[in-house]
Amino acid sequence: MAPSARRAVLLLRGLAGRHGGCGAALGQRCVSAEAAQAPPPRPRAPRTSLTSPVEHTAEQRGLWYTLQPGVVQRLFSQGGVPKQFLTQCQTFAETCLMVRQPSLTLMDFIRRSDLSLPPNKFLLYGRNGCGKTLSLTGSSSTSPGPRSGGGTSRRWLPSATIEGQYDHPLDAVLWLQHFKTQNAELLKTLQLVTQERYIWSRREVTEPDTPLGELVELGIGRARYSTDCVLALTSELKRHATEGRCKVAVVVDGINTFYSPVSRYRCEDRTLLDPKYFTLFQSFMQLFKSDWKNGIVVGSIDSLANEGWRRDSHLPRYLLRQQGWEALDPFIPIPIEDYDDLEMRSAIDYYLDRHWLQNPQAGSDIGRRELAALSAHNPYLLMQVCRPL
Repeated sequence: MAPSARRAVLLLRGLAGRHGGCGAALGQRCVSAEAAQAPPPRPRAPRTSLTSPVEHTAEQRGLWYTLQPGVVQRLFSQGGVPKQFLTQCQTFAETCLMVRQPSLTLMDFIRRSDLSLPPNKFLLYGRNGCGKTLSLTGSSSTSPGPRSGGGTSRRWLPSATIEGQYDHPLDAVLWLQHFKTQNAELLKTLQLVTQERYIWSRREVTEPDTPLGELVELGIGRARYSTDCVLALTSELKRHATEGRCKVAVVVDGINTFYSPVSRYRCEDRTLLDPKYFTLFQSFMQLFKSDWKNGIVVGSIDSLANEGWRRDSHLPRYLLRQQGWEALDPFIPIPIEDYDDLEMRSAIDYYLDRHWLQNPQAGSDIGRRELAALSAHNPYLLMQVCRPL
Protein backbone atom coordinates (compact mmCIF):
# COMPACT_ATOMS: atom_id res chain seq x y z
CA MET A 1 0.00 0.00 0.00
CA ALA A 2 1.29 3.46 -0.94
CA PRO A 3 2.33 5.69 2.02
CA SER A 4 -0.27 8.31 1.13
CA ALA A 5 -3.02 5.67 0.95
CA ARG A 6 -1.88 4.11 4.25
CA ARG A 7 -1.96 7.53 5.90
CA ALA A 8 -5.47 8.06 4.53
CA VAL A 9 -6.60 4.83 6.19
CA LEU A 10 -5.16 5.91 9.52
CA LEU A 11 -6.59 9.41 9.36
CA LEU A 12 -10.08 8.44 8.30
CA ARG A 13 -10.20 5.57 10.75
CA GLY A 14 -9.59 8.06 13.54
CA LEU A 15 -12.37 10.40 12.50
CA ALA A 16 -15.10 8.45 14.31
CA GLY A 17 -13.67 9.52 17.67
CA ARG A 18 -10.99 12.16 17.96
CA HIS A 19 -10.85 11.55 21.71
CA GLY A 20 -10.20 7.83 21.51
CA GLY A 21 -7.34 8.18 24.00
CA CYS A 22 -9.58 9.14 26.94
CA GLY A 23 -8.66 7.79 30.32
CA ALA A 24 -10.76 5.17 32.12
CA ALA A 25 -12.72 7.83 34.00
CA LEU A 26 -13.81 9.53 30.78
CA GLY A 27 -14.29 6.35 28.73
CA GLN A 28 -18.04 6.14 29.32
CA ARG A 29 -18.50 9.80 28.41
CA CYS A 30 -16.62 9.29 25.11
CA VAL A 31 -18.68 6.22 24.22
CA SER A 32 -21.90 8.11 24.89
CA ALA A 33 -20.80 11.05 22.74
CA GLU A 34 -19.86 8.76 19.85
CA ALA A 35 -23.15 6.89 20.09
CA ALA A 36 -25.08 10.14 19.95
CA GLN A 37 -23.14 11.37 16.91
CA ALA A 38 -24.55 9.58 13.84
CA PRO A 39 -22.37 9.30 10.71
CA PRO A 40 -23.17 11.82 7.98
CA PRO A 41 -25.66 10.61 5.34
CA ARG A 42 -24.08 9.08 2.24
CA PRO A 43 -24.35 11.69 -0.54
CA ARG A 44 -25.63 11.00 -4.04
CA ALA A 45 -23.43 11.65 -7.04
CA PRO A 46 -24.38 14.88 -8.85
CA ARG A 47 -25.53 13.73 -12.29
CA THR A 48 -26.93 15.17 -15.50
CA SER A 49 -29.36 13.45 -17.86
CA LEU A 50 -27.57 15.00 -20.86
CA THR A 51 -25.37 12.15 -22.06
CA SER A 52 -23.88 13.90 -25.10
CA PRO A 53 -20.97 16.31 -24.51
CA VAL A 54 -22.34 18.43 -27.35
CA GLU A 55 -25.27 19.40 -25.10
CA HIS A 56 -23.18 20.31 -22.06
CA THR A 57 -22.81 23.91 -20.93
CA ALA A 58 -21.25 25.65 -17.94
CA GLU A 59 -24.37 24.72 -15.95
CA GLN A 60 -23.35 21.05 -16.10
CA ARG A 61 -19.78 21.61 -14.92
CA GLY A 62 -18.94 19.22 -12.11
CA LEU A 63 -21.82 16.87 -12.93
CA TRP A 64 -21.45 13.26 -14.07
CA TYR A 65 -22.89 11.87 -17.30
CA THR A 66 -23.18 8.23 -18.35
CA LEU A 67 -21.83 6.76 -21.58
CA GLN A 68 -24.24 4.16 -22.93
CA PRO A 69 -22.87 0.58 -23.11
CA GLY A 70 -23.25 0.53 -26.89
CA VAL A 71 -21.11 3.66 -27.24
CA VAL A 72 -18.46 2.27 -24.91
CA GLN A 73 -18.38 -1.04 -26.78
CA ARG A 74 -18.12 0.65 -30.17
CA LEU A 75 -15.49 3.23 -29.30
CA PHE A 76 -13.32 1.68 -26.60
CA SER A 77 -13.67 -2.11 -26.79
CA GLN A 78 -10.13 -2.37 -28.15
CA GLY A 79 -8.43 0.41 -26.22
CA GLY A 80 -8.43 4.17 -26.10
CA VAL A 81 -8.92 4.59 -22.35
CA PRO A 82 -6.66 3.74 -19.38
CA LYS A 83 -6.94 0.14 -18.19
CA GLN A 84 -7.38 1.25 -14.58
CA PHE A 85 -10.35 3.37 -15.64
CA LEU A 86 -11.93 0.40 -17.45
CA THR A 87 -11.44 -1.76 -14.36
CA GLN A 88 -13.05 0.91 -12.22
CA CYS A 89 -16.00 1.19 -14.60
CA GLN A 90 -16.53 -2.57 -14.43
CA THR A 91 -16.52 -2.33 -10.63
CA PHE A 92 -19.03 0.54 -10.70
CA ALA A 93 -21.19 -1.24 -13.34
CA GLU A 94 -21.31 1.98 -15.37
CA THR A 95 -19.08 4.28 -17.41
CA CYS A 96 -19.35 7.85 -16.17
CA LEU A 97 -17.33 10.97 -16.89
CA MET A 98 -17.35 14.32 -15.16
CA VAL A 99 -18.15 17.46 -17.12
CA ARG A 100 -15.02 19.59 -16.73
CA GLN A 101 -14.11 23.01 -18.04
CA PRO A 102 -11.42 21.82 -20.53
CA SER A 103 -13.99 19.54 -22.19
CA LEU A 104 -16.47 22.41 -22.41
CA THR A 105 -13.78 24.61 -23.94
CA LEU A 106 -12.81 21.92 -26.45
CA MET A 107 -16.39 21.30 -27.57
CA ASP A 108 -16.97 25.04 -27.95
CA PHE A 109 -13.87 25.35 -30.14
CA ILE A 110 -14.97 22.38 -32.26
CA ARG A 111 -18.45 23.86 -32.76
CA ARG A 112 -16.95 27.15 -33.93
CA SER A 113 -14.41 25.54 -36.28
CA ASP A 114 -14.63 26.49 -39.96
CA LEU A 115 -14.36 23.12 -41.70
CA SER A 116 -13.83 24.77 -45.09
CA LEU A 117 -10.31 25.63 -43.91
CA PRO A 118 -7.39 23.32 -43.02
CA PRO A 119 -8.10 21.33 -39.85
CA ASN A 120 -7.81 23.07 -36.52
CA LYS A 121 -5.49 21.31 -34.08
CA PHE A 122 -6.53 21.22 -30.42
CA LEU A 123 -3.86 19.96 -28.04
CA LEU A 124 -4.59 19.16 -24.39
CA TYR A 125 -1.72 19.38 -21.94
CA GLY A 126 -1.22 19.18 -18.20
CA ARG A 127 0.56 17.35 -15.42
CA ASN A 128 0.36 13.59 -15.06
CA GLY A 129 -2.96 12.30 -13.77
CA CYS A 130 -4.97 15.47 -14.37
CA GLY A 131 -7.35 13.87 -16.90
CA LYS A 132 -5.99 14.41 -20.43
CA THR A 133 -6.88 10.95 -21.74
CA LEU A 134 -10.39 10.99 -20.29
CA SER A 135 -10.98 14.42 -21.83
CA LEU A 136 -10.11 12.85 -25.19
CA THR A 137 -12.54 10.05 -24.37
CA GLY A 138 -15.38 12.53 -24.08
CA SER A 139 -14.52 14.24 -27.37
CA SER A 140 -14.22 10.86 -29.16
CA SER A 141 -17.79 9.97 -28.24
CA THR A 142 -19.09 12.93 -30.27
CA SER A 143 -16.64 13.14 -33.20
CA PRO A 144 -18.31 14.38 -36.41
CA GLY A 145 -17.15 11.54 -38.68
CA PRO A 146 -14.72 8.65 -39.08
CA ARG A 147 -12.16 8.58 -36.30
CA SER A 148 -8.50 7.82 -36.77
CA GLY A 149 -6.25 7.29 -33.76
CA GLY A 150 -2.49 6.96 -33.62
CA GLY A 151 -0.60 4.48 -31.47
CA THR A 152 2.77 3.05 -30.57
CA SER A 153 4.47 0.34 -32.64
CA ARG A 154 6.12 -2.82 -31.39
CA ARG A 155 6.96 -5.48 -34.05
CA TRP A 156 8.55 -4.52 -37.35
CA LEU A 157 9.61 -6.10 -40.64
CA PRO A 158 11.09 -4.79 -43.92
CA SER A 159 8.32 -3.41 -46.11
CA ALA A 160 6.99 -5.79 -48.76
CA THR A 161 6.16 -2.96 -51.18
CA ILE A 162 8.39 0.06 -50.41
CA GLU A 163 12.14 -0.41 -50.42
CA GLY A 164 13.93 1.07 -47.41
CA GLN A 165 10.74 1.28 -45.33
CA TYR A 166 9.68 -0.92 -42.42
CA ASP A 167 6.24 -2.24 -41.54
CA HIS A 168 4.49 -3.12 -38.29
CA PRO A 169 1.96 -5.70 -39.55
CA LEU A 170 0.54 -6.82 -36.20
CA ASP A 171 0.10 -3.26 -34.95
CA ALA A 172 -1.52 -2.28 -38.25
CA VAL A 173 -3.99 -5.19 -37.98
CA LEU A 174 -4.94 -4.14 -34.44
CA TRP A 175 -5.40 -0.54 -35.56
CA LEU A 176 -7.58 -1.59 -38.51
CA GLN A 177 -9.72 -3.72 -36.20
CA HIS A 178 -10.10 -0.75 -33.87
CA PHE A 179 -10.99 1.51 -36.81
CA LYS A 180 -13.54 -1.00 -38.08
CA THR A 181 -15.23 -1.31 -34.68
CA GLN A 182 -15.52 2.46 -34.36
CA ASN A 183 -16.52 3.36 -37.91
CA ALA A 184 -18.14 0.33 -39.60
CA GLU A 185 -21.65 1.84 -39.60
CA LEU A 186 -20.38 5.22 -40.76
CA LEU A 187 -18.49 3.68 -43.68
CA LYS A 188 -21.65 1.89 -44.81
CA THR A 189 -23.77 5.01 -44.47
CA LEU A 190 -21.31 7.31 -46.25
CA GLN A 191 -20.58 4.72 -48.98
CA LEU A 192 -16.96 5.82 -49.34
CA VAL A 193 -14.94 4.06 -52.04
CA THR A 194 -11.31 4.02 -53.15
CA GLN A 195 -10.28 6.50 -55.80
CA GLU A 196 -6.97 4.91 -56.70
CA ARG A 197 -5.78 1.48 -57.83
CA TYR A 198 -3.66 -0.38 -55.29
CA ILE A 199 -1.44 -3.27 -56.39
CA TRP A 200 -0.51 -5.62 -53.55
CA SER A 201 0.93 -8.46 -55.62
CA ARG A 202 0.65 -9.89 -59.12
CA ARG A 203 -2.70 -11.41 -58.30
CA GLU A 204 -4.09 -9.11 -55.63
CA VAL A 205 -5.29 -5.68 -56.69
CA THR A 206 -7.77 -3.22 -55.18
CA GLU A 207 -9.52 -1.46 -58.03
CA PRO A 208 -10.99 2.06 -57.91
CA ASP A 209 -14.56 2.31 -56.55
CA THR A 210 -13.91 -0.46 -54.02
CA PRO A 211 -15.70 0.25 -50.70
CA LEU A 212 -13.29 1.37 -47.99
CA GLY A 213 -14.71 -1.34 -45.78
CA GLU A 214 -13.24 -3.95 -48.13
CA LEU A 215 -9.86 -2.21 -47.94
CA VAL A 216 -10.04 -2.47 -44.15
CA GLU A 217 -11.01 -6.16 -44.35
CA LEU A 218 -8.09 -6.84 -46.68
CA GLY A 219 -5.64 -5.38 -44.18
CA ILE A 220 -7.15 -7.38 -41.31
CA GLY A 221 -7.15 -10.63 -43.27
CA ARG A 222 -3.73 -10.22 -44.87
CA ALA A 223 -1.29 -8.98 -42.24
CA ARG A 224 1.45 -8.75 -44.85
CA TYR A 225 -0.35 -5.82 -46.49
CA SER A 226 -1.94 -4.35 -43.36
CA THR A 227 0.53 -1.47 -42.98
CA ASP A 228 0.08 -0.43 -46.62
CA CYS A 229 -3.69 -0.67 -46.17
CA VAL A 230 -3.46 1.82 -43.29
CA LEU A 231 -1.48 4.20 -45.49
CA ALA A 232 -4.01 3.83 -48.30
CA LEU A 233 -6.95 4.27 -45.92
CA THR A 234 -5.65 7.48 -44.34
CA SER A 235 -4.87 8.90 -47.79
CA GLU A 236 -8.37 8.06 -49.03
CA LEU A 237 -10.03 9.59 -45.97
CA LYS A 238 -8.09 12.82 -46.44
CA ARG A 239 -9.17 12.97 -50.07
CA HIS A 240 -12.83 12.24 -49.32
CA ALA A 241 -12.88 14.84 -46.54
CA THR A 242 -11.31 17.49 -48.76
CA GLU A 243 -13.92 16.79 -51.45
CA GLY A 244 -16.72 17.14 -48.91
CA ARG A 245 -17.93 13.53 -48.73
CA CYS A 246 -17.26 13.14 -45.01
CA LYS A 247 -15.85 14.80 -41.93
CA VAL A 248 -12.84 13.28 -40.19
CA ALA A 249 -11.74 13.59 -36.57
CA VAL A 250 -8.16 12.57 -35.80
CA VAL A 251 -7.86 11.78 -32.08
CA VAL A 252 -4.39 10.96 -30.72
CA ASP A 253 -3.33 10.38 -27.13
CA GLY A 254 0.32 11.33 -26.61
CA ILE A 255 0.81 13.03 -29.96
CA ASN A 256 4.31 14.17 -28.95
CA THR A 257 5.60 10.61 -29.34
CA PHE A 258 5.51 11.13 -33.12
CA TYR A 259 8.22 13.78 -32.84
CA SER A 260 10.85 11.77 -31.04
CA PRO A 261 14.12 11.98 -33.03
CA VAL A 262 14.82 8.26 -32.64
CA SER A 263 12.85 5.05 -32.19
CA ARG A 264 13.47 2.03 -30.00
CA TYR A 265 14.54 -0.05 -32.99
CA ARG A 266 18.12 -0.62 -34.09
CA CYS A 267 19.58 -1.20 -37.53
CA GLU A 268 22.10 -3.93 -38.30
CA ASP A 269 24.92 -1.58 -37.28
CA ARG A 270 23.17 -1.08 -33.89
CA THR A 271 22.25 2.55 -34.59
CA LEU A 272 18.75 3.66 -33.62
CA LEU A 273 16.37 3.81 -36.57
CA ASP A 274 14.76 7.12 -37.52
CA PRO A 275 10.93 6.89 -37.22
CA LYS A 276 10.51 8.39 -40.71
CA TYR A 277 11.38 4.95 -42.15
CA PHE A 278 8.24 3.39 -40.66
CA THR A 279 5.27 3.16 -43.04
CA LEU A 280 2.80 3.29 -40.14
CA PHE A 281 4.50 6.44 -38.88
CA GLN A 282 4.08 8.10 -42.30
CA SER A 283 0.42 7.06 -42.41
CA PHE A 284 -0.45 8.98 -39.25
CA MET A 285 1.90 11.90 -39.78
CA GLN A 286 0.12 12.89 -42.99
CA LEU A 287 -3.06 13.41 -40.97
CA PHE A 288 -1.36 16.12 -38.91
CA LYS A 289 -0.59 18.24 -41.97
CA SER A 290 -2.62 21.24 -43.11
CA ASP A 291 -3.05 20.12 -46.74
CA TRP A 292 -6.65 18.96 -46.33
CA LYS A 293 -9.93 20.25 -44.90
CA ASN A 294 -13.28 19.20 -43.42
CA GLY A 295 -11.68 17.74 -40.33
CA ILE A 296 -10.15 18.38 -36.93
CA VAL A 297 -7.14 17.07 -35.01
CA VAL A 298 -7.51 16.56 -31.25
CA GLY A 299 -4.51 15.31 -29.31
CA SER A 300 -2.96 15.21 -25.89
CA ILE A 301 0.62 16.12 -25.06
CA ASP A 302 1.80 13.69 -22.40
CA SER A 303 5.20 13.51 -20.72
CA LEU A 304 4.78 9.72 -20.42
CA ALA A 305 4.86 9.52 -24.23
CA ASN A 306 8.42 10.88 -24.22
CA GLU A 307 11.63 9.08 -23.41
CA GLY A 308 12.31 8.62 -19.71
CA TRP A 309 15.05 11.24 -19.71
CA ARG A 310 12.83 13.95 -21.26
CA ARG A 311 9.91 14.31 -18.85
CA ASP A 312 10.96 17.25 -16.71
CA SER A 313 8.17 19.56 -17.88
CA HIS A 314 4.57 19.10 -18.97
CA LEU A 315 4.54 22.19 -21.22
CA PRO A 316 3.97 21.75 -24.99
CA ARG A 317 7.15 23.47 -26.20
CA TYR A 318 9.32 21.12 -24.16
CA LEU A 319 7.51 17.87 -24.95
CA LEU A 320 6.95 18.54 -28.66
CA ARG A 321 10.53 19.65 -29.28
CA GLN A 322 11.19 22.08 -32.10
CA GLN A 323 10.16 19.61 -34.80
CA GLY A 324 6.73 18.95 -33.35
CA TRP A 325 6.22 22.58 -32.40
CA GLU A 326 6.81 23.69 -35.99
CA ALA A 327 4.97 20.78 -37.62
CA LEU A 328 1.76 21.28 -35.61
CA ASP A 329 1.83 25.08 -35.77
CA PRO A 330 -0.68 26.65 -35.59
CA PHE A 331 -2.48 24.78 -32.84
CA ILE A 332 -4.77 25.72 -29.96
CA PRO A 333 -3.42 24.65 -26.54
CA ILE A 334 -6.00 23.70 -23.91
CA PRO A 335 -4.58 23.35 -20.37
CA ILE A 336 -6.02 20.74 -18.03
CA GLU A 337 -5.56 21.43 -14.34
CA ASP A 338 -6.14 19.37 -11.22
CA TYR A 339 -9.59 19.33 -9.62
CA ASP A 340 -10.89 22.61 -8.26
CA ASP A 341 -13.05 22.61 -5.12
CA LEU A 342 -16.30 21.96 -7.03
CA GLU A 343 -14.83 19.04 -8.98
CA MET A 344 -13.13 17.62 -5.90
CA ARG A 345 -16.40 17.56 -3.98
CA SER A 346 -18.19 16.01 -6.95
CA ALA A 347 -15.55 13.26 -7.31
CA ILE A 348 -15.77 12.32 -3.61
CA ASP A 349 -19.57 12.29 -3.82
CA TYR A 350 -19.36 9.93 -6.79
CA TYR A 351 -16.99 7.55 -4.98
CA LEU A 352 -19.30 7.56 -1.96
CA ASP A 353 -22.35 6.97 -4.16
CA ARG A 354 -20.66 3.98 -5.81
CA HIS A 355 -19.48 2.69 -2.40
CA TRP A 356 -15.88 2.98 -3.58
CA LEU A 357 -15.34 4.93 -0.36
CA GLN A 358 -16.63 2.63 2.38
CA ASN A 359 -15.79 4.82 5.37
CA PRO A 360 -18.83 7.08 5.93
CA GLN A 361 -16.65 9.73 7.57
CA ALA A 362 -14.99 10.34 4.20
CA GLY A 363 -18.01 12.46 3.33
CA SER A 364 -17.58 14.74 6.34
CA ASP A 365 -15.94 18.13 5.97
CA ILE A 366 -12.75 17.07 7.70
CA GLY A 367 -12.65 13.81 5.72
CA ARG A 368 -12.97 15.70 2.44
CA ARG A 369 -10.20 18.10 3.46
CA GLU A 370 -7.88 15.22 4.30
CA LEU A 371 -8.59 13.48 0.97
CA ALA A 372 -7.95 16.75 -0.86
CA ALA A 373 -4.65 17.23 0.97
CA LEU A 374 -3.46 13.65 0.42
CA SER A 375 -4.29 13.71 -3.30
CA ALA A 376 -3.27 17.34 -3.92
CA HIS A 377 -6.55 17.62 -5.89
CA ASN A 378 -5.06 15.34 -8.59
CA PRO A 379 -7.72 13.05 -10.13
CA TYR A 380 -5.43 10.03 -10.49
CA LEU A 381 -3.95 10.39 -7.01
CA LEU A 382 -7.45 10.74 -5.55
CA MET A 383 -8.42 7.45 -7.17
CA GLN A 384 -5.32 5.78 -5.74
CA VAL A 385 -5.83 7.23 -2.25
CA CYS A 386 -9.46 6.10 -2.17
CA ARG A 387 -8.76 2.50 -3.22
CA PRO A 388 -8.09 1.11 0.30
CA LEU A 389 -10.84 3.14 1.97
